[in-house]
Formats: sequence, structure tokens, C-alpha cells
Amino acid sequence: MKQEVEVMRVLRVPPLGKLVVEYRGKRYTNITEVSEENVKRFLLTAVGELMAFGGGYQNLVDEGLAPPVTSGGGPSESESISEQQARFLASLEASRDAVKAERKRPPSVALPGIPRVSPAPSQSLNPVEQIDAILQRYVAADPELTARSIHLKQHPAGGLAIEVDGRAYQRPREIEDERIQMLIKKAIKEWESS
Repeated sequence: MKQEVEVMRVLRVPPLGKLVVEYRGKRYTNITEVSEENVKRFLLTAVGELMAFGGGYQNLVDEGLAPPVTSGGGPSESESISEQQARFLASLEASRDAVKAERKRPPSVALPGIPRVSPAPSQSLNPVEQIDAILQRYVAADPELTARSIHLKQHPAGGLAIEVDGRAYQRPREIEDERIQMLIKKAIKEWESS
């Protein structure tokens, strides 16, 4: 009988659910943390095989889960390679989790003080839109925020775009209003736990 071999473990770590890769008892949040070249190549090979399993990089781009490759082949001037990788990995994680969450989700969930909104099918909403729907429930329940425009949107190149009163942000921590930061984090946490 052939024996299966564990290549690596991929774990989701609270509170925001960041993925880490565990290999031989060591955990890594980014390939740059791997100092041994042979381990780095081994892990990159495994990731490459997973990309092939997903139908290749272009399939991920076509599904809106990865940024398109630029004609120059390098990162845009305003975004480093590690930022592009983090955005790409976050979109992959979010999509996988959305499918997983949709299988587990009850028909509708009511939270005290939060207006009930029936969930939309995952086929019609991408993960960012699903989180935005949760966020809109929280905004509607806060009388001080109902007149404000607070939305999460899918960035055209993948990842998250946050709009607060017409101003764009990439991360919740960049927003000056801590209440809005907390509502966004709360919406993400609810989405991850659903």
C-alpha cells in the first residue's frame, strides 16, 4: 500500500483569519520567512501544484480571484510584490471561505438590534460584497452612522477597497473614525465565523 505524505499544513489563525503554512513544526506567514532554499523550493513547488489544481493562474484571474499579470511582468509602482501576494492570497482565502460558509450557513440569522437581511446566494455576491452586506446591517443599526456612506468594494485588481464618505482606503486601520474601523472588523469577523 502506498503511504500518503503530508506536504505542508495550511492553518487559519485568529483573530482575522490569516493563513499560515506549517512545515516540519515551523510556521510561516510569507515565503520570505523561509531561510532554507530547499524548503523554499519545496513549498513553492507545492503552491505551484495547487495553482495547477485551481486551473492555472489565468483561471484565477478570470474568476476575479487574482490580479492580472501586468505587461511589464512586474509590480505596479505603487504596490510591492509582497502587497500583491498578500492581496492575491486574501482573495483566494476569502473565496474558499465563502463557499465553505455558504454550505454551513442557516437560512437567515437575526442578531439583536441589527435589522434582518436575508442572505444572498454566493453565486451572485463575491466575498467582499458579502462582507459589505453584513457591514450595512451594522451601519443601519447605528443612528450616528446611517447618514454616512460606508462601503466595502472589490478592487478592480483584486482585494479590498474601502470607501468612507467618498474617500478611499485600503485597510480599516487607515480610517480616522475608530467606530467605523471596529464595524468593518466586526463584519469581517462575523463573515469568517459564518
